[in-house]
Amino acid sequence: MRIRSMIGLWLGRATKFALKISGRSGTSLPGLVAGKVAPHLLQDLMAQLTEGVIVTGTNGKTTTTALLYAFLSEEESWLTNRGGANLHQGLLATMMSTSTLSGKLRIRKAVLEVDEATLPKITAFYHPSVILVTNVLRDQLDRYGEVDETLHLLKEGTEYPGTSLITNGDDPLAMSLGISRSELTYYYGFTQVPEVTSARADVRDGAFCLLCGEELIYDYFIYGQVGAYHCPNGHFQRPVPDFGGKYDGATKQLLVEESVSKDNQVYAIASPVKGIFNQYNLLAAISAARILGKSPATIRKGIVNYEAPTGRFQVFVGTPLRTLALVKNPTGANSVLRAMEEDAGEKVLCFAINDDDADGRDVSWLWDINIEEFLPRSFCETWICTGTRGLDMALRLAYAGVDRSKINVLDKLSQLVEETSGYVLPVYILSTYTALHPLSELLRKGVTNG
Repeated sequence: MRIRSMIGLWLGRATKFALKISGRSGTSLPGLVAGKVAPHLLQDLMAQLTEGVIVTGTNGKTTTTALLYAFLSEEESWLTNRGGANLHQGLLATMMSTSTLSGKLRIRKAVLEVDEATLPKITAFYHPSVILVTNVLRDQLDRYGEVDETLHLLKEGTEYPGTSLITNGDDPLAMSLGISRSELTYYYGFTQVPEVTSARADVRDGAFCLLCGEELIYDYFIYGQVGAYHCPNGHFQRPVPDFGGKYDGATKQLLVEESVSKDNQVYAIASPVKGIFNQYNLLAAISAARILGKSPATIRKGIVNYEAPTGRFQVFVGTPLRTLALVKNPTGANSVLRAMEEDAGEKVLCFAINDDDADGRDVSWLWDINIEEFLPRSFCETWICTGTRGLDMALRLAYAGVDRSKINVLDKLSQLVEETSGYVLPVYILSTYTALHPLSELLRKGVTNG
């Protein structure tokens, strides 16, 4: 290892120790400090990996990574960025956490969540065994630009030799990453879904052929532009999935059909996640685990160890029962609302909307959340809005037709926790990034104290 990298490693570890003794946690700061001193440290550490998986895409990265980590670590030691710190400094902090003072990795297999914009910077010097892409959706316009820029970043980051690509065949944008790709590509997708949403007015940014520009013809939509599609000019169509999924809501099991295996295996996996978008995440993780040689039996054992990451339908048991879910773009928010529709009873719905850099300064996406179609499908007794853009969210609700007397705007996140502690009805909290961890800590303390 380079001398400068060694110095960066020691400074990063010293920063982590200082955070620990001060009672603070930091998933990225040690990596930020180390990276400033040693720009090649991450490259030097990742070069020691004997096997690596990168999970990327717009939505579902953290949940998919956590699921895949549970499967892979059942039989052997794997490293992961559990907190979802997926930029350069977060990846570096993760790698340093398993290195010795001399820079040797104790664990040499890693499954890492990587931000879409960071992906090509990482794969420029490290080629993983597998890259898994969840979907390609419009997200944070002030950071990524339009969806074609996100697609460009993903294409640049997935075209290196020696890497297998696993991607969502039901998403035409994610599927397009495999077109004309020389390396091995696998597709996953649903062969049967509990509900099709052709009538819903979801945002469908990728519903056009990338080769001729014609509007794609859909047999049905599942969410966003995800569904069964084909180009009217025959340029491409939804592929037959190598890993097909059928979700049984009654038994809460995901039935997987493998057309890629010689014996066309079919097996059921108990699903620990909620919502059709999360069933996609589960199917993606199963697909990657199978490509890496894990058996269905190992996957079943590993799924018991799965823990929902912070804010990914994270449930805080108590009175009331409170569920925290990350939202960051319209398709993700609509998917969370659809999952909430499974709860037929009365509920309290809260939005914590910030506009810091990590959230995206542009909050115009709030107007693409399909509140209008959610209203008649799920009864909400009270609506609470908070965060730096809480008033914007309250205005959006009012325009959707929510009774203004039921909308309560709060100044502080702590007030949301205090306000909802008095309810008997289940409480759902939809939060952007920078409000997510503070809310999780406040809710955890409330449950502990209660």
